[in-house]
Amino acid sequence: MRCRQCGSWNTRVTCTTKELEYTKRYCRCLDCGTKYRTVERYEVAKPIPINPFRWEGASNPNSKLSRDQILEIRCLHQQGLSNGQIALKYKQNRSTICKIVNYKTYKDIV
Repeated sequence: MRCRQCGSWNTRVTCTTKELEYTKRYCRCLDCGTKYRTVERYEVAKPIPINPFRWEGASNPNSKLSRDQILEIRCLHQQGLSNGQIALKYKQNRSTICKIVNYKTYKDIV
């Protein structure tokens, strides 16, 4: 830290006190002998608010599959159809069907 009196960088921390909300450091300048204290306050990160109007899964207006189609895709997979066969039926990519079946996408539809 820089000395407040002479501006020298030749300083040392002599004592540190930690509290819940802040840390106090007692410092001493080795050039001019000035003693001073610094206070470091902690900032708590604000939680990210959950948006109740967020579009998820089939409720998204850009979704290409409806809720009923998602449930049907999962049902067809349980019956033994491959992802490729289901993808052809719904004109989707195999990886999209795989993500739907494994609940990577459309998690809100159970």
